[in-house]
Amino acid sequence: MKTQDKLDVMRVLNDYIKATRDGDGDILRRIFHPDAMVAGWFGSDLLMRNPEGFIARAESTDAGPDYQACVACVNVLGDTATAMVTEDGLWEGWSFLNHFHLVRDKTGQWIITAKLFQRD
Repeated sequence: MKTQDKLDVMRVLNDYIKATRDGDGDILRRIFHPDAMVAGWFGSDLLMRNPEGFIARAESTDAGPDYQACVACVNVLGDTATAMVTEDGLWEGWSFLNHFHLVRDKTGQWIITAKLFQRD
């Protein structure tokens, strides 16, 4: 059911937002595939790595009192999905535009396989 698939993907992304806000590495490790790629521009630095660097930062740095995020869009095609999440006020007040790729695994769960981000 396409509507349920979209809701399931949105649930994963809302878990991402909550875990980022709360610094919950356990949730982030559960929703990212261990071989996922996290890539993007962080100021003048191009970062390309697995999710562990992002997770460690989320665990060790308070999100900030003004942190807000939302799922801007979700597209599902079969067992794959793309989505966008916007974040404002993260860590030192930064804003991010994040594009995610997700797949449904063999157990039927959606998991993030890639995060492409741009920090303003």
